[in-house]
Amino acid sequence: MPLFKGTAGKAKPKKAIDYVTDPKKAVIVSSLSMDDSRDYSKQFTETCKLYGKGNGFNERKYYHFKVSPDQADNATPQQCHDLAERMARALFSNNECVIATHTDTDTVHSHIIINAVSFETGKKFHMNIGEYRNSKDLADIIGAELGFTPMDWKTKTAEKLDRIFAVEEITPDKKYMTHAEIQIAKRDENGGASWKEALRQAIDEAKAVCTTRAEFQLYLQNQFGVTMPRNTGKTVSFVHPAVGETYAIRGNKLGSDYTADSIDQALKQNAERSLINAGLFITEEQQHTAASAVANTTITANPIANIPIIGSQSTVQTGNGERIAPGSLSEVSAELRSLDNAVSRIAKGVHSDDDNADDGASTSDEAFGGNGAAPLERNDGDDRAVQPIQSTANKPTQPEPSEPVIETGKHESSVQQKPKRRSDYHDR
Repeated sequence: MPLFKGTAGKAKPKKAIDYVTDPKKAVIVSSLSMDDSRDYSKQFTETCKLYGKGNGFNERKYYHFKVSPDQADNATPQQCHDLAERMARALFSNNECVIATHTDTDTVHSHIIINAVSFETGKKFHMNIGEYRNSKDLADIIGAELGFTPMDWKTKTAEKLDRIFAVEEITPDKKYMTHAEIQIAKRDENGGASWKEALRQAIDEAKAVCTTRAEFQLYLQNQFGVTMPRNTGKTVSFVHPAVGETYAIRGNKLGSDYTADSIDQALKQNAERSLINAGLFITEEQQHTAASAVANTTITANPIANIPIIGSQSTVQTGNGERIAPGSLSEVSAELRSLDNAVSRIAKGVHSDDDNADDGASTSDEAFGGNGAAPLERNDGDDRAVQPIQSTANKPTQPEPSEPVIETGKHESSVQQKPKRRSDYHDR
């Protein structure tokens, strides 16, 4: 009952080709539509460059198929290799193929590596689910021609699924372990784990003690050497030191407990727990209780009732009686300026009185022409500072211009003078 299954590869085909052609594993190696004297991986690359393909990161660059007869058939390496070659000619005639048969396990099996780009058309290889099912049927047909026991793969697949669901129910929280991980765990007698399982354990520990993403990333780096090349709000990825810095795995590939949302939820719970322990966290129930208490409280006094309202006509008692108290900030500023002006006027008035007392001058007629101090000019009703008038006692008098004398006989009339300006009277 030949088994036929395949997968697609997005990496460069060199590693896959080197693996299947390894002399320690392969006993027979051949090719289809290739030059066996040249490097197989270089020929794959040349075909891709010829058609401008094979450079994309997410681009499928090769396909890897495996053919394995039933162990009970005791197939020889040559028989198994003939089965793989016939399958390659029937399914991949337009693509370059590398075929290798291995005997490193209990069951003889063959590998087929095909170039994803056709050397004839330059088109990418494509096989839908219907064609893939037909290829399994073709393996049974060709195997029967070579003397192998046919296999009803549909029945075998259904039986396998029944066993899986009967043993354990598959849930979203289930950890996804590859076949390689399972084999590594089985081979380790001490119950060790694969690097993915070690990565899960490191993430679980960081989730239990950290409260923020930054702290979480730093904890993994310092404690386990695990780096996070992607640490965004929606996705996270990890690099374990056991596989090098170039291989990163997404959190959702490790399981639903290792996605960005699951990690954020665990970190949030840790932060809330820390605040509760410190007595700083207020739960929703406590907030609701406090709000209800405030709503049921009766206000018995108005604490701002005595604060003057801007624009109100309140009064204050002063030494000169009552006056309207300022109600706004601008009115207070104006009141302060008025007080400053009053103090300035008082200070200047006191200074002038002291000068008059020292000179012994009186405020009689001598103030207008004697040797006393200059009189003060006052203007009733004007509250501005009093200005002294300069004395004219010591100033030389200028003769005033007069009209010529007019002869009118015996009498000599006086000269009529021009009317004086108001400022002249003011100066005197």
